[in-house]
Order: sequence, then C-alpha cells, then structure tokens
Amino acid sequence: MQRKFFTLGAFPLAVVLAVAMALPASPAQAFTPWGAIYDAARDERSVGTITADKRISTSIKSDLVNRDGKLGLAVKVYCYVGKVTLLGQLADDKFKDFATATAKKTKGVKSVSTHWEAPGKTDTTAADVEIAAKIRTALVADKNLSATQIEQEVFGGKVYLIGMVRSRKDASLAVAHAKGVAGVSEVVSLLIPSK
Repeated sequence: MQRKFFTLGAFPLAVVLAVAMALPASPAQAFTPWGAIYDAARDERSVGTITADKRISTSIKSDLVNRDGKLGLAVKVYCYVGKVTLLGQLADDKFKDFATATAKKTKGVKSVSTHWEAPGKTDTTAADVEIAAKIRTALVADKNLSATQIEQEVFGGKVYLIGMVRSRKDASLAVAHAKGVAGVSEVVSLLIPSK
C-alpha cells in the first residue's frame, strides 16, 4: 500500500506544521514556515529550547482556555528558557490563582512570574496597538540592537517588554526605545539577557 502525504511546495505538510508549531511567531509577522525558520535563526535560544518553551506555553494556554475560554484568552503566556510569564487584564482572583498553579505544575517550568493589570474599559485600545507597532518599528530599525525576539504587551499605555536579548545593554536599549514612543506611560522590562 502506497502512503500519500499532503505537501506544501516541496515540503511535506507534517514537516511544515511541526516547524511552525515549534517556533514562536511574532504577532507583527505573517505566519509562514519561512518566517518561523528565520525567527529560529535569530533567536538567542537553541532550537531544542525554543521547542521546549513553545510546548510549555501551549500546554499552559490550552489548560487555561479549557477551564474558561474567555478568561483563558485574556491571559498572555510567554516562556523563555523555562521561565514562564503570565500577564493580562484580569479581575478574577480565582482564575489568576488557577493560572499560576497551572503554570507551576507544567513539566519543564523553572519559574513563574505574574503581572496582572486591572481591566480597563476595553481590553486593548487602538492607541495600545499603535504604541506596540511603533515600539516594534523602533526596535527593528536599530541596527545596533540584537534583541530580535522581543514581544510587547500594552495596557492603557503601560508597556511590558518580554523575551530574550543578547545582553543587558540590549535590554536597556529596548527599554529606551519603548520609553521614546508617544503615549507610553510606563515600561516594565521582563527581558532575559542570554549573557
């Protein structure tokens, strides 16, 4: 019996999906397997660590959404080198406790930090989306900055920078860029220097 494989170009679909699922995709970047591969080449982590981190964050997010779809979607889950960050606009203390306990019991998690913001009139305003885009533009434009895996979450002008950077200098530079964007009221750096 001959097996048939679905393909995307020259690549079997299973390989493309495995690569895409294993690697983090930047929200500002179109989802393509080539984009995911490019991210891996720029990431400060090894491919094995990226895969483990993605597995951890996906497992936590799945458990949260299975418990409560709306509240689960309100929690942002990031994992870098086994260090989990949970953040979002959430008022439900029981669900916050559940999210924290879920993250702590997930296999491979080394530490968990939480950053909860009180819900505003809207979860994310158009101004917050614009601020995040301007920060991303500033980070990408800086040729001296090696911080290519920095995510931004913005809540009412308060910016969280999450991810891996090559050095403390890069972390400081990323914070300076974020502070230079109009509308930013505060910057919280959750950046992890690789050295």
